[in-house]
Amino acid sequence: MVYYIRFLKTPRLQKQKTGAQSISALICIATDLGDAFLAQDVDLLVTLGLDQSEKILYQEPLRWSAGKRELPITLGPFPPHVSAQPIVLSVAATDGNRKRSRTSFADRQLLGQPDVPLVVSGWSAPFGGPEGLVAEKLVERRLELPGNLDLRIWEETGNSIARHIWDAALASVIYLQQIATGASSTPILQNLLQSQRNRPLNVIELGSGCGIVGIALAEMLPNSSVLLTDLPEVEEIVTQNIAVAKPTEASKLEFRTLDWDGALPENLCSGSIDLILVSDCTYNADSLPALVSVLSRLVQMSPEAIILVALKRRHDSETIFFDLMREAGLSNLHQDNLQIPSEHDQVDQIELYSYGINKDAQHS
Repeated sequence: MVYYIRFLKTPRLQKQKTGAQSISALICIATDLGDAFLAQDVDLLVTLGLDQSEKILYQEPLRWSAGKRELPITLGPFPPHVSAQPIVLSVAATDGNRKRSRTSFADRQLLGQPDVPLVVSGWSAPFGGPEGLVAEKLVERRLELPGNLDLRIWEETGNSIARHIWDAALASVIYLQQIATGASSTPILQNLLQSQRNRPLNVIELGSGCGIVGIALAEMLPNSSVLLTDLPEVEEIVTQNIAVAKPTEASKLEFRTLDWDGALPENLCSGSIDLILVSDCTYNADSLPALVSVLSRLVQMSPEAIILVALKRRHDSETIFFDLMREAGLSNLHQDNLQIPSEHDQVDQIELYSYGINKDAQHS
C-alpha cells in the first residue's frame, strides 16, 4: 500500500525575542485510511520555498524511523524577512532511487507505472507574508504523469477519509493515462478515450472525494465534460481542486452533490453518459446496494455507458459488490490489475474492472 505524508500540525511561524523566526510542523506517514503508519526507515527532505516563484529558501534532511507515529519538524532560526512573502513547506521522500531535487521547488513527483511512489510527498498551504497567513489544514499533492501532465490536488490533513486521496484513485489516474496515450491496450476504453468525437465525452464520477480521477481525466483528454459527484461534506475541497485545475481544450469540470440513497437529480448530465468512474467505493459493504442501484439507473439512462471500477480489496465483504452487479445485469467486460508498492519491497494489487451491458448475452 502507498503511504502519504500528512501534516498532523500544519507549518506555523514562531517569533523569537531576538526578532528571528522559526518554523514548526508535525507530520506522519500513513496509509490512505490513516489506519497504519509506515514501518520502515525513510530519508526525507524538508524544503522551504516561496509560494509564487517556487524559489528554494532552505532545505534540511530528516529521517522517518520504523515504529514512529509522528515526526516533529523544527526549522530555523531565520531572519525576519524569510516570511516577507508567503512561503510553503514541502516534505518529500528521498528513499532508494527516488532522490528529490535540491535545485527547484517546482519539483514534481512522477506518477506512472512503474513509478508509483511508496511515499507520496506533501506541500503545505501558503503561510506568512505581509498578511500573516496561517497555513490551512490542507496538504497538496504535486504529481507529474508521463507526457508532462502536471496534476495538483489538495486534500485535507484531518481524519475525514472522504477528503483524502485513496490508492485506487492513483491507480485509476495511471490506468486512464496509459489508455488515453496508447501505452496500454484495453479496447473497450480505447474506443472511448482515443476516438475522434463530434461531441464531448460525458463522464460522471461517483464518490469522487477530492476529485483526483475526474480532474486528471479532464486535464489529459480534450473535449470532455466531467461531472464529479459525492456527498456535501466534500464539496469545499473538490471545488477548491476544480478551481486550480487546468482542463484541456474544450473540456470542463463540475461538481454536484449526489446521495446514492436518493433519487437521481434531473438533468444530471447533459446528454448520454459515456463513462462512469468509481474508485475505492466498495470498502463499505453497507453502501454497496445503493451504489449498484445508482450504477444500474445510470446505465438504464445511457445503455452504451462503460463503468470503470477501481478497488483495492480490504476485506472479504467486498465480494458482495460483484454479486450485486451481476444481479443488476451489469457484466464484467474486461479486467486488469495494476501493482502499487508496499513497504519492505512488497506490492499490492489494484483491480480495475470495465462493466457494461453485455449486448452479446442479450441477443443469445
